[in-house]
Amino acid sequence: MQVVDASFVHNKKILLRADIDLALEEGKIVEDFKLRAGIPTFKLVFGNASKVIIIGHLGRPFKTAEDEKNGNPPDLSAKPIQAWFEKELGVDVDFAQTLQEAKNSQSKLCLLENIRFFHGEVPGAEYHATCTSKSCDVDFASQLASLGEVYVNEAFSAHNKAASTTMVPTLLPHRAGLHFVKEVETLLNARNNPKKPLIGIMGGAKVKDKLPVINILAQKADAVLVGGKLVAEIREQNVELPKNVMVGKLNQDGFDISSDTTESWKNLLMNAQMIIWNGPLGKFEDPKYNQTEAVIKIMLESEAELVVGGGDSVAALNQVKLLEKAQTKGFVSVGGGAMLKLLSDGTLPTIEALK
Repeated sequence: MQVVDASFVHNKKILLRADIDLALEEGKIVEDFKLRAGIPTFKLVFGNASKVIIIGHLGRPFKTAEDEKNGNPPDLSAKPIQAWFEKELGVDVDFAQTLQEAKNSQSKLCLLENIRFFHGEVPGAEYHATCTSKSCDVDFASQLASLGEVYVNEAFSAHNKAASTTMVPTLLPHRAGLHFVKEVETLLNARNNPKKPLIGIMGGAKVKDKLPVINILAQKADAVLVGGKLVAEIREQNVELPKNVMVGKLNQDGFDISSDTTESWKNLLMNAQMIIWNGPLGKFEDPKYNQTEAVIKIMLESEAELVVGGGDSVAALNQVKLLEKAQTKGFVSVGGGAMLKLLSDGTLPTIEALK
């Protein structure tokens, strides 16, 4: 996997896969952490290319064929992202609703509408129930590829197979974005060569998704601490776990870990040299559930190097105004699912597509 540089994009038309999957409220960006991580790549590409077409997705607009028949949901349009690029890069940005509009755009920088609005972006029938053959995805990938001369992927969190992430790179010369490479290097180093003692913290929900990572971490970590909705899921499903996995206790109403659990974890965290954390440990959005904040503060007080991932983890750090401090102490990934998948499998489809 090679990293983008000025010579690769010099005076060329670039297809830039960006991570624009942000939370929006009333057409405004709530938090732009993922986009900010890509700024060095955006500036490098824009400063050297003849034209840049930015591709990205927001949410999951179509889960069934009926959803698609109802048309594109306005609240998942990429249009609000246009103003962000104009402000951060200080240039006019065109907005294209179709591939033809993107092709015809005379602007040096053009943002394409939510790529998941286009039939053929996601393989098979995951979002487009009427698309039962991979041929439609190949055709769409070819149409996308025809818009540029080279391809750059700066969307680490968009890790699943799709036309714009794993098929277009097979059709064009390609490179990974600057932050994409940093994500891969940092997370693989944490996976394969962690500092010891290593403590893992897993929160949030979806035990099915997180169990493989818990098991991988348990092989390498001194302890894996589990909180959040995972606690109830593990107990309801009678999930068997390695002996060094410590499942926390929930408070009385079940919306947070107990303060006793936080206190029992404190020594482990304070003595750690590396902490890998993914997922909040309770309903952090409500101030009365403050154990996620308490654990965050313990981690930041420790001497450990932090590796943090997940949109809710970033939201929790932002809520208590400790995101910047966490970034100075370690690495905060733009990916939640992508981080977990890379830690468990050691690679991603998007990484393989760039090799």
